[in-house]
Amino acid sequence: MTRTIYLNGATLMTTPTPRVIEIARETGYSGIEARAERLLKDAAEVRRTGDMVRPGEVLTLNGVALTVRADGRMDRRLIDDDLKPRLQICQDVGSPFLLAIPPRAPGLETRRAIPGTRDALELARDRADRFGIRVAFEFLGFGDCPINTPEIATETVDGIDGIDLVLDSCHWHASGSHPLTSYPVDRLALVHLNDAPDKPPRQIEDADRLLPGEGVIKLKTLIAALNAGKYAGPWSLETFNPRYWSKDPEDLARRGHAAIDALFS
Repeated sequence: MTRTIYLNGATLMTTPTPRVIEIARETGYSGIEARAERLLKDAAEVRRTGDMVRPGEVLTLNGVALTVRADGRMDRRLIDDDLKPRLQICQDVGSPFLLAIPPRAPGLETRRAIPGTRDALELARDRADRFGIRVAFEFLGFGDCPINTPEIATETVDGIDGIDLVLDSCHWHASGSHPLTSYPVDRLALVHLNDAPDKPPRQIEDADRLLPGEGVIKLKTLIAALNAGKYAGPWSLETFNPRYWSKDPEDLARRGHAAIDALFS
């Protein structure tokens, strides 16, 4: 069975986006997820990427933070300011999805955060729709994020049309690795695969991430649950580990692809 696997630019963060695309082609990926951290600060990199990319080769651009104030209300102006350049980059590189994430907001209770996050999702959806782009929402498992479990994410998007979902294995692990009983798997646009070291899950940060199979996340359990919900891909290799960025990027991409393949064997 041929799986659709993408290479997230965070895995090779110090590598220019056009080179990430070349590496993805050379190592068997279907394409990439582009990183706003690079493209927002380098218009020339955006142009080079747009000139070389093939249709469907960039799946997503990360990510607009759905910022809410201390009282739980969305910060409309800040979200609008963040959306505008990201949506333009999506157009320039042909990305059909813009990822959206909830805020890391220590002290903000979930009950107060959900209404403002829902308002922010609707705002992002409406702005993106003008560009023909879809918004995909990813919960964060961090302890200081008020939207940090599949159940809370499900409640947050319930009844909001036109919003897809992204599930990340590290955030699922950090949230407790609970069954996805109520999570709307049918709304998934993408699943990020990565691993994590043996430390308290809520203390895991992005920089801790490992290649699949090198940590303690129950990845095969997660994949089985997704398969039971009729999800068959696409998948993406997303690590943020700075220790990987000094490695040979092509070799790392090959190792990552092989690690994902091994999960399905």
